[in-house]
Amino acid sequence: MILKNERNRLAFRFGRATALRSASDVVDQLQAQLEAERKQHALNIAELERQVATLLKDLLQARLELARRNMVDAFASAPSPSAMTH
Repeated sequence: MILKNERNRLAFRFGRATALRSASDVVDQLQAQLEAERKQHALNIAELERQVATLLKDLLQARLELARRNMVDAFASAPSPSAMTH
C-alpha cells in the first residue's frame, strides 16, 4: 500500500502501533489466564492424588482386617492340637 501524504502515513503507523499494543495486551491476558488455569489444575491434581491415597489406605486397612478375620476363623475351625496327638 502506498500512502501519498505524511498524514496518511502517520495515521497508518498509529493504527498499526495501536493494533500491536492491543494484540500484545490480549496475549498478556491469555498468558496470565493460562498460568492461573495451570495452577488450578495442579491444585486439582494434588487433591485427587490425596483422595486416591486416602482410598488406597482405606482399602489396605480393610484387606488387613479381612486377613485377620480369616486367620481367626481358620484357627477357630481347625481341630485342636491336643486332639491330634492321640
